Amino acid sequence: MEPRRSKHFLAHIPTIALLVVFAMSAPLGVLFFILRAIDRDAEKKEQENADYSSDFRSQDTGAGQTARNPEPVYGHDVPTAEQQNAKKWHKTLTNLCTIMGAVFLFAGVTNAVDVISVWKFWPDPGELFSDIAMAIGGGGALLTGLRMKSTRKLERLLDKVVGERDNISLPELFAAAGVDAARGRAAVESAIEHGYFGADAYIDNRTGTLVVRGAAPQPPRPAEPAPAPAPEDQYAALQRQLRQANDAIPDPVMTAKISRLEDVSARIFALAKKDPDKKNQLQKFMDYYLPTALKLLNTYAQLSAQDVQGTNITEAKQSIERSMDLLITAFENQLDKLFASDALDVSTDIAALEGMLNLDGLTGGDFAPRS
Repeated sequence: MEPRRSKHFLAHIPTIALLVVFAMSAPLGVLFFILRAIDRDAEKKEQENADYSSDFRSQDTGAGQTARNPEPVYGHDVPTAEQQNAKKWHKTLTNLCTIMGAVFLFAGVTNAVDVISVWKFWPDPGELFSDIAMAIGGGGALLTGLRMKSTRKLERLLDKVVGERDNISLPELFAAAGVDAARGRAAVESAIEHGYFGADAYIDNRTGTLVVRGAAPQPPRPAEPAPAPAPEDQYAALQRQLRQANDAIPDPVMTAKISRLEDVSARIFALAKKDPDKKNQLQKFMDYYLPTALKLLNTYAQLSAQDVQGTNITEAKQSIERSMDLLITAFENQLDKLFASDALDVSTDIAALEGMLNLDGLTGGDFAPRS
């Protein structure tokens, strides 16, 4: 939590600057001398209270021991002595600036009018300048007092909005108070310095939250993206397309033939997944024969869905029906070709086995090895 520091601007005005103001306008110079003295006294008291509070903050006094000086009870909407003094000083300075500013503004304007009315053609420049400076200084003090009064009013409003909440987001607080973010944040910081929210209040910049008591809310964690679904492999996609085409065709004879294509295709794909060498033998099957079969089946499904079954539609459907037997034979032959290397390996192993048995005389007299 950032340390709170009261802003005593008037306490640090150089004496030379006040003397210049006094030279231009004696009443205005006296006013600023008084304000600086009051501000310095308030700053001194706040520093003393801060030092006193730091001396009596909670310390471990050990078991069975009692601290000689009890710690002041702060926090939970109870402001520190420093905050209370800052709040009182802010109120005093507000009233002083407002009242004295109005008095000097009125006096300056009145005197300037009197000087002009008396001298008419050529008023005394020094006296006129002094009156104008008094009016300007009084007007500035009056505006400062009015702004400080508006700030105090906004601080009280913010305190009412917060109520008994432990924390509140700044955008929500500003919206409820009807102020923009820049003015609202300045007012919240001022209200914290003046103890409206208690000794432990602070602004959590991570979440943009005013924390009155307790821990700050945790910033929301970014939502983790949903895991992407596993991509569908090529074989599963082709199987799904065959199934969709079969579901779209009502003819029972065609459905049976397509089911046969599905079954043979599933066996071909299973072998290709198991043995990468067999996958290389399916290049033409995968690139031409199977896509062409799917195209014909989808066309057949579209033709069957037509309300009118004319000559062209009927002939096209009959052509596809006749090609189904050819496609089934082609698919079955493709499956058989995948076992060609296995059959060759079997024949080679059997020939080698027979040769070894014959050489070792384990085959009998009537057994002759194959040529």
